[in-house]
Amino acid sequence: MRLLLIPDPTSPNGEDAFCREIARRAPQRGHETTVQAIPNGPLAATLDQLSATGFALACDFVVINSLQPAALLAAKAAGKKAAVRLVDSYANASPTALEEVKLLALKADLVLVPSRHLGDIVKAWGANGQVRHVPYAYDLVMAQQIALVTVRASRASFHVVSCCPLDESTRPGTETLLAALARLRLDWHLSLIGEGPALGALQQRVAQLLCADRVSFLPPMPHHKLMEFFRAAKAYVDPCGVDGFPSLALYALSEGCPVIGARHGALRELIRDGENGLLFNLGDARALSEAVVTLSSVRGMSLNLIAEGIKTVGSHSWDNTVDATLTAIEGLMRTS
Repeated sequence: MRLLLIPDPTSPNGEDAFCREIARRAPQRGHETTVQAIPNGPLAATLDQLSATGFALACDFVVINSLQPAALLAAKAAGKKAAVRLVDSYANASPTALEEVKLLALKADLVLVPSRHLGDIVKAWGANGQVRHVPYAYDLVMAQQIALVTVRASRASFHVVSCCPLDESTRPGTETLLAALARLRLDWHLSLIGEGPALGALQQRVAQLLCADRVSFLPPMPHHKLMEFFRAAKAYVDPCGVDGFPSLALYALSEGCPVIGARHGALRELIRDGENGLLFNLGDARALSEAVVTLSSVRGMSLNLIAEGIKTVGSHSWDNTVDATLTAIEGLMRTS
């Protein structure tokens, strides 16, 4: 089979590892691959350009990483079957934008999702027969560099990192995090990374809690810079659990940063409470505060969570991801 792979232009470090690893492994199963980036521009003009250049005519199947309208619509116009890989749950999308996402996703012959949580969301859109689970892979495990862990443990302040869009979908969870930290008697500092329309309200909330000197609001940053924050932090906290897959929690584990997360959404599939991280009930500031105290005070807990976190990241291999992707595509082509 001839596969045309469309990389996600927003991939970390400017390289789409999903398409890269499919291209590496597909020949072992008798498939040929070509990678083609889609030009960025107005939808109509991009579709005209793709049509004029014979987009997808030389392939049997199109694999699109992330929901890229031009690639999907051009593939269907060329009479080709297409798979779309989704990671975003679109929890922060407006009703109008979400409706457009639903209609577009339903045009795909396959929707590949990294979690049961996101699978349930996409099935609720009406894509029941075409949703397939494809594990999320990540192979950059830095936590084995024990020196990083030793440096982190020697720091007196309990440095917490949280990262998300600052909008109405994440504001309740972020306010829960602020309330939980404000209750603590230990020395703590929060780096809150993100931007969005809720930023002003959250800054006001920090002022009300009288902890402005303990909270740093930071803009979104490149992947490698965010990993530096994880290496230095004593915990990464996801108080929302709204992602289609909690990739940042997985990245934190890979950097030896213990994860504390809301018992909600796909986080419950990645984090096992007390084994490779700590969970608390969504919106429960007291429980989140207690989780931080537990992590900071129970001897050996941090190192135990780090060790299990390394095992968790290790289980998210590219072999499993590519195998599941190609199996789904091959199954569809056999039955069509």
